[in-house]
Amino acid sequence: MENQKENLEEAASILIKDLLCLKKGERLFIYVDQGSDLPVAQSIQNYAEKIGVQAELYKLNDHLEFPEKLNELTAKIESEHYDAICELSEQYFYPTVAWRNALQRNVRIYSLAGMDTQSFIRCIGQVNHESMFHLGTKLNQLLKAAKTIHIRTAKGTDIRFRMQAQMNRILRSLLKSMKKELSYVMAQSGTPVQPGQCTFLGGQIAFQGIPETIEGTAVVDGYLWPPKEVGQIQNPIILTVKKGYVTDICGCPEKSKVLSQWLNGKSRKVKHFCLGFHPNAKLFGGLTEAERVYGNIAIGFGDYPFHTDGIMNNPTILVNDKIIE
Repeated sequence: MENQKENLEEAASILIKDLLCLKKGERLFIYVDQGSDLPVAQSIQNYAEKIGVQAELYKLNDHLEFPEKLNELTAKIESEHYDAICELSEQYFYPTVAWRNALQRNVRIYSLAGMDTQSFIRCIGQVNHESMFHLGTKLNQLLKAAKTIHIRTAKGTDIRFRMQAQMNRILRSLLKSMKKELSYVMAQSGTPVQPGQCTFLGGQIAFQGIPETIEGTAVVDGYLWPPKEVGQIQNPIILTVKKGYVTDICGCPEKSKVLSQWLNGKSRKVKHFCLGFHPNAKLFGGLTEAERVYGNIAIGFGDYPFHTDGIMNNPTILVNDKIIE
């Protein structure tokens, strides 16, 4: 128990000093919900206060529906001045007005949505962040040079799509003005945040192909969330993708039905793929950790809050017909 307390404090110190870059006299806002692990939140608050950072721990009202809960969080952020925010709630809020308003106020945000004690220790406190970031930089360069990407697995995943490799800004702006949907490669997550920036647990790069070119089959055999009734997967869920949309959900009878019902009448457009490369991430953690398992890849589809991410284990990934993984 004493070791766990020390490990929690070490992880909290890395988050506070190295990743959130907080200094004495600054203010930190930590928010949680019923899906949060309170010892993680308390360890972050305690360490922040230990070095002179004012830290407020706030629990969202779990009796409210999502729109009211969002209003509650937005009002709280707007009513105070914070230098940094740490999201620990299981419900993530990054595509919402709450985050947009915070970023406009020059707040820096770090999301560890729903991470429990052991995940926090493993993925924040016991990883060489510098080495992981170095690998992420190299992977980012490979993806940005892509004209085509092909993902396949032994379980039957076979997805292909095109990318606009290293397109110059003028052409990209022209295509945007013509309302053409473009590919993209995001910066890796988890690097130290600056004022007005946001990030998530490290060990992941999100990217997207030209939507209309995304075709094939995605066999989700690792983890899928939300809805929470799916979670870890033993019997794979099989997604058919045509022109960037999931057109059919089958495979595991029980969980594919749950997913289909949850998305009934909602968009099934593919929004991104996420490459995981965190050396300590485990599949049995929540989605935040499961998405970052070293050597796995996730497919994200649907519009927030009806957006889900499904993880495919051990893919072979080809960029421009050359294997990178």
